[in-house]
Order: sequence, then structure tokens, then C-alpha cells
Amino acid sequence: MDKESVFELQKIDCNCNDCKYLERDREKYSSYNYMYMENGKVSNPSHRPLYGNCLKLNKSICFLANTCQLDTQKCFLHRRESEPVIEIKKISKIRFYINKISKLFTKKQKK
Repeated sequence: MDKESVFELQKIDCNCNDCKYLERDREKYSSYNYMYMENGKVSNPSHRPLYGNCLKLNKSICFLANTCQLDTQKCFLHRRESEPVIEIKKISKIRFYINKISKLFTKKQKK
């Protein structure tokens, strides 16, 4: 399949693996390596789940690569499409400050 066809198929599938809003969680992914050991080495079968955070919806996600995801049809933006990365960084920064404020608020409530 040519690159353009693959790109169009990825836009139809709307898989988080191809989404611009995906922030990979490599630590969580690595924490499951023990389940995929073969002859002392880690294998990466196609059915192995991937983990990350959605910067648009501000939630933890788990998905399988190269599968069609019906639940992401409205929020998906392909990583090669033209929306500026600045928007994603703004979302990430907002999420950081919300978490910081909520921690401060939680500490005050405990007192």
C-alpha cells in the first residue's frame, strides 16, 4: 500500500496510536514487560496493549495499534495533520496547572 493510502486508512481508523493528542506512557508499557517474555527477551506481539494519556480529553488511555476505534471518531486528529502543536502544548500546560491546583486544594481540605 502506498503512503497516501496508509494515511487515509489511519484517518478512517482513528486509532490513538496515530493521534496527535497521544502522549505515550512508556513507563506503564514497560511495567508489563514480564507478561511478554519469550526466551529471556521481551516480545512485542501485535495484540499487546499500548498506554498513554489523551491531551485533548485529559484521560488515561489503553489501545491496540492498527485497529479501528469507534469511540475516537470525534476527537481524533492525525499526527501529520496541520493543527498546530502549540494547541497540544497549551492543553498539556493547562492540565499541569489543574493538577497542581487540585493538589493544593486537597492539602487545604485535609488540614
